[in-house]
Amino acid sequence: MNRIKCIVSYDGSKFHGFQVQNKLRTVQGEIQKAIHNICKDEEIVIHASGRTDAKVHGRKQVFHFDTKRDMPEKQWKRAINHFLPNDIYILDSFLVDEDFHSRYSATKKEYHYLLSMNEYSPFETNYIYQYGKSLDIKAMKEAAKIFIGEHNFASFCAIDPYGNTIRTLYHLDIIEKNGIVTFKLIGNGFRRYMVRHIVGGLIQVGAHRIDKAKLEELLESKGEKKCLFKAKPQGLYLHEVFYE
Repeated sequence: MNRIKCIVSYDGSKFHGFQVQNKLRTVQGEIQKAIHNICKDEEIVIHASGRTDAKVHGRKQVFHFDTKRDMPEKQWKRAINHFLPNDIYILDSFLVDEDFHSRYSATKKEYHYLLSMNEYSPFETNYIYQYGKSLDIKAMKEAAKIFIGEHNFASFCAIDPYGNTIRTLYHLDIIEKNGIVTFKLIGNGFRRYMVRHIVGGLIQVGAHRIDKAKLEELLESKGEKKCLFKAKPQGLYLHEVFYE
């Protein structure tokens, strides 16, 4: 068996998320159909570094799959792209050891979230959250500091009584340029909706609806109190996945 690692980018606008869902268009579903056209006699299942939700984009998502087919590692990129729709593109392909796992071997993930304080743009509405009002960037940067380090993020992710919600956030940068605000988050892992809830809470601080102390109270409650603010999916990008 050969294990193939691929780096893929995709426009999430017309997908119901990454993971295969019955009768719905998904990124994983399109990729598996493309690989099936190459490996017709095999049942191929791809394993991703993580899932993204409907309308969320991927810049350097990673997945792997096992196949009996022998092919030069870079030829996989060309072959799979030949069968993919134009909103998914394989950036690179590698032959890796069998102990590599796209999810369990990952050491860090980086997400970006884009928000516009400018006038509404129909051309950007699928790619940047059209907030359309000014935010207090200084207050958001100050509030963002509370999330750095290891915390129980139960208040800032989807309810899952069986999942571990302790994660380490290494960086949370907020950059504003020409009315576009970019939130950059790097951590050892992220639970479902975690980035969107963190960004949503920071937006509320920037709008002076809540303050840093309220966010800190939510975080320290470890799930007893939930952050009810969730940023829209269109502005979210899985930017990169890191390995040793």
